[in-house]
Amino acid sequence: MSSNYSSDPNNAASISNPSTPQSDKALPPVAPQPLSVSSSSSAEPNSPGSGGGVSSGNLRRLATGTMLSGGRYRIEKPVASGGMGAVYRAIDTRFNRPCAVKEMLDEFQSDTERTQAVEWFGREATMLLDLNHPCIPRVRDFFVESGKHYLVMDFIEGRTLGDILEKEGNVMGVNGARGVTEARARSWGQQICSVLWYLHRQAPPIIFRDLKPSNIMVTERDEVKLIDFGIARTFQAQRQSTIIMTIGYAPPEQLHGMPEPRSDIYALGATLHRILTHHDAANNKPSIFSFPPVRTLRPDISMALEQVIMKALAPAIEQRWINANEMEKAIINLPPINVVPPTGAIPQQGQSRLVNPQTPNNSITPSNPSRHSTTGPGGGYIISALGFINTNRIEEAYGAVQQAYVLEPNNSLVHRTFGQVFARRKPPEIERAMQAYNRSLQLNPNDAETHKLIGDVSLFLRRLPLQAIPAYTQSLRLNPNDVESHQRLAQCYEDTNQLEPALREYQEAARFAPKQPLLHQKVGQLAWRLNQFPIAERAFVTVLTLNPADHQTRFLLSQVYEKEGKLIDAERECAYVVPMIPAAQQVLLRIRSRLGR
Repeated sequence: MSSNYSSDPNNAASISNPSTPQSDKALPPVAPQPLSVSSSSSAEPNSPGSGGGVSSGNLRRLATGTMLSGGRYRIEKPVASGGMGAVYRAIDTRFNRPCAVKEMLDEFQSDTERTQAVEWFGREATMLLDLNHPCIPRVRDFFVESGKHYLVMDFIEGRTLGDILEKEGNVMGVNGARGVTEARARSWGQQICSVLWYLHRQAPPIIFRDLKPSNIMVTERDEVKLIDFGIARTFQAQRQSTIIMTIGYAPPEQLHGMPEPRSDIYALGATLHRILTHHDAANNKPSIFSFPPVRTLRPDISMALEQVIMKALAPAIEQRWINANEMEKAIINLPPINVVPPTGAIPQQGQSRLVNPQTPNNSITPSNPSRHSTTGPGGGYIISALGFINTNRIEEAYGAVQQAYVLEPNNSLVHRTFGQVFARRKPPEIERAMQAYNRSLQLNPNDAETHKLIGDVSLFLRRLPLQAIPAYTQSLRLNPNDVESHQRLAQCYEDTNQLEPALREYQEAARFAPKQPLLHQKVGQLAWRLNQFPIAERAFVTVLTLNPADHQTRFLLSQVYEKEGKLIDAERECAYVVPMIPAAQQVLLRIRSRLGR
């Protein structure tokens, strides 16, 4: 887990621009820092701000338990520090939720520096308060206490792209290159384009100016969040007095003190290049701005994506994408990924790893015979994909099953897994899911699970229960003991007002899963509607055997007893639930009246 901010002054360059006059209308400078022409690798800490305490000159700032803003915010722990601020994880006691509290450090060399930094901090707060985009943590509060300035923001749980690259960038290329899957890079790139386009459309435009893997968070849902807006600034052409950037991600014009929105596009290109290849920009030849084409390091990457990235990395501004929106459209319109056969050992469950292709003993060749199992060359990738699906990591599952497809294009499980990926995307790709499931059935028509999944598309995605009935019926012909298929077929019958077959299927599901009270409860409710009171009685008694505290079911049972003329039993059960269910009082009076009491 990393924090919202990764303030990293040691890996940023802060340069006074001698050609630009100092002006109180220009953006105020930070305290001078040395130019650090650092490589992209040295500029990417894996876990920014993960040390024991936030400090500047090893001086810890706020202690754990410190209360701020009249006791509203309770400091839990430091998470990051930088040239002008420290960040803490705190608890907003009003809502009992975590938040990020940024404190402006006050260790300046002069009153002029302090005044400029306070003004800068205020501008940052004002700017962020007005921003509203899903990829930007929301600012919640801004206050001054004991002469210090504080900014309160959403606390983002997740990891930086830099951390993900180090731990999960295991798709191997050539010459030591490795990185994440193309599918994940596409998704992240599209999201970053979206937020950059939002920032660049502000009046005046906001330039992030230090986009890099350690300043991009990814949540558990693979959603991107831009962090460390302490170095985002509004754009004033030719009025920059300070440049803050990371060498290897900043374009030539930023080095000369004249960043513009397309400078962020270059940084995004460098970021995507990095996470796909792990290439260190310090090795660029003949200059640091000369990135090698992506496919020279990762031949599995599509030519179309390579062209998008390399256009973003053009040293000349006019040769880049005209704006982030155009780059986003290009990513969205990329053709489907066509992967090349990977080489390497089959991954274990939960992994998607390709070992170095220079190791011939581990090589794998594609297999074309039809298969319906995970015992073949692509089995490890199928298992990985299913593991990712179970943890809702859909794009990672997509990357893994693509690798399986290369090795076993005629494995029905590969196509079934493709269908599961498409069906679980947000929004679901229903037609692609159906195409994949149908292809799976062409290869293995007797796969009960695929028939059930087709039923799920009609029932849950298309909301057409009548169309789902044949699929679930066929699934049960092939696997009569499948509880889920019985339950979902029963739901289809119930939704289409076919109560007799619905009752029959719920009874079958309850027979195979006798410990699930909800199934017995459905049996009881449908039997009640069909006036089959002995069946309803047995079902409700079973529910109460499993869960005696289910007062609503006990109330229903009392009414079933009444319908059956078992008035003493009805009185007993109804009297028991009157304290919990006020409506039972009227029923109890009616039952006692019938008993002459």
